Amino acid sequence: MSGRQTNVIEWVNSGPDDILWVYPSEDIRWGSVVVVHEYEVAVFMRDGKVYDVLPPGRHIVTTQNIPLLTKAYNLVMGYGETPFKARVVFVSTKQFRGRFGLSTRVKLGPRTLYMTELQMYGDYWFRVVDPVLFLTQIAGAVPSLTTSAVTEFLRSYFVELFMQEISRYTAIDVYTSLRDIEVKVKSGNVYEAFKSRGLELIDVKVAGVSLPQLEKMEKEDPTYGLPLLIAIQKGDEDKVLEIIRTVESLRALGRSPGVGVLGALVALPSVMQPVAQQAQQPKEGKPVIEKLRELKKMLDEGLITQEEYERMKKELLEEFKRE
Repeated sequence: MSGRQTNVIEWVNSGPDDILWVYPSEDIRWGSVVVVHEYEVAVFMRDGKVYDVLPPGRHIVTTQNIPLLTKAYNLVMGYGETPFKARVVFVSTKQFRGRFGLSTRVKLGPRTLYMTELQMYGDYWFRVVDPVLFLTQIAGAVPSLTTSAVTEFLRSYFVELFMQEISRYTAIDVYTSLRDIEVKVKSGNVYEAFKSRGLELIDVKVAGVSLPQLEKMEKEDPTYGLPLLIAIQKGDEDKVLEIIRTVESLRALGRSPGVGVLGALVALPSVMQPVAQQAQQPKEGKPVIEKLRELKKMLDEGLITQEEYERMKKELLEEFKRE
């Protein structure tokens, strides 16, 4: 609608994704007609403060319809001035769909000491249930009262809240209890945070989850990368721990297999040094005989196959001859 003065104030041609619209003129005349369509409300604001809210219907701008704004004008200028200054914001109360994507770090499992990158994307649905609270909370948080600015703010707000919630879970939790996590998100802290801004979080659906670093190592190091990824997806933490211990032992022995897997993980700093720092440290010379004992122990515990044992044993003996 153009910015010229008119006796009819109405939100026309609203799109399916439009959350709000601001009437372009702040010169409001007494006796003007405000047309509020279904699933809308019209909110009168002045100097950033919310005053009166008109529900769906056809309204005449009178002192009875906007009593709070009338009182403010009586105190400031006296009743009767026309046009008077006010901002009319139309807010849609229908359901909206938002899309999100995030990347964060999570532990592999409750008993593991490593973290890895987790990516997730999906959709969430919401609607405005308290227009006054919504505008009060949103008006000062966005650069302008436009649908694009509000949509971007809500997306960032949701992602921030969702990341805080996901940080409480492990990669195994996400893969084995994703639907339970969705339920907790849409009825727990994220729901309450939306409610505090005048919004109802209706639903949350995660469309995809991935562990990009591990998926990359799955191709580069299929011996350990693929089994580790499968174990996480199945929720088999014992297998995850077994693979991690094997890879750590192989690295301690100076063998290259499995080192790529650890490159996709980050050690918890409170428990051990980051992997990157460990990789930079010079290797301590460990007697070959001690390495052979460790190798035999790994075979006895079933951490490596007989074939792997024979191959690495041969390499260690050749190393012993060179010393």
